Amino acid sequence: MATYSEDIIGGINVALNEATLLGVEFHRDKEIVAISFAPVAIEESGQVPEDNRVQVVFKPVGKFIASYRLGHWDDKAAPTIKFEPEQILEKVKEFGHFSIYGWEFIDCKQESDYSWLDKLSFDFNSQNAHGRQHRIELFQEGSDKHIDIKIWFDEFEIFTPNYDKVEFQTFIENVKRGWDVIFNGKGSDVFGIFPLKD
Repeated sequence: MATYSEDIIGGINVALNEATLLGVEFHRDKEIVAISFAPVAIEESGQVPEDNRVQVVFKPVGKFIASYRLGHWDDKAAPTIKFEPEQILEKVKEFGHFSIYGWEFIDCKQESDYSWLDKLSFDFNSQNAHGRQHRIELFQEGSDKHIDIKIWFDEFEIFTPNYDKVEFQTFIENVKRGWDVIFNGKGSDVFGIFPLKD
């Protein structure tokens, strides 16, 4: 099990805001969920990475649930699509890689809307006692479909596409530089995100 400071969890949560959700993979035998994101980021050199993708690996996973519904997120009558957790990658890809937004993803302090808990597509529970110290919540939304995902885990690591480990502080600082450029009005053409005018 791993304990993370509030600064690290808070920094990672901010860093994931507006990141593109590229994929979610589940490895049952290893009790691992790997999630690929493309966040807003600028390296310490001031350069935008040629490949800004990162993979966040959560392990061990004690519980993993998702709810894929054919309807708007608050449509209580929307039918549920059942599938196995190993199919999560292909199901997430059906949404076309949309950004996630919000300020809390890991260890959310605010109470979420869990009205979908009786509409689960799958419910994986490890037979082991570990993997429930932390949690992450994600979603994807289309015009006629919605998926909520929640994962319980003990620790996580961040890697580049070449599987080089990225330190948490480095990841947080890279994303902060990206957002600083956007808010200064100089990076909207690069990231496609435009700050609201006063």
